[in-house]
Amino acid sequence: MDEMHSISVTEKLLPYEDFSYKKDLLRKYADYIGKCDKDFFSLVNNIFVDEEEKGEIVDEMILKTKQLEVWNTNLLMDVNFRIGQVVNRFNDQVDEMKQQRITITYENILVFE
Repeated sequence: MDEMHSISVTEKLLPYEDFSYKKDLLRKYADYIGKCDKDFFSLVNNIFVDEEEKGEIVDEMILKTKQLEVWNTNLLMDVNFRIGQVVNRFNDQVDEMKQQRITITYENILVFE
């Protein structure tokens, strides 16, 4: 009597590759954005505060600039935190794509002599 059988396995087609080095690269860009922000806020401070500008408009611009500075700082902190999570998830996704589920179906033939 002939019988059909199937075997399913997961086969790794390519070796694991670690993309952790991307964290440093992305953080470098985030740091550069932070430096640009710092330069901008320093320039605003030099124009309005150091030159002792006065008035309601100036006060409002200083307030809005300080709020923007806090918001940007918090955003960059969040970005730096999430970079690690995103790269780790990327590692996992790439590793999963390097695997293939294979099903082998064969017929077991019994031969009687």
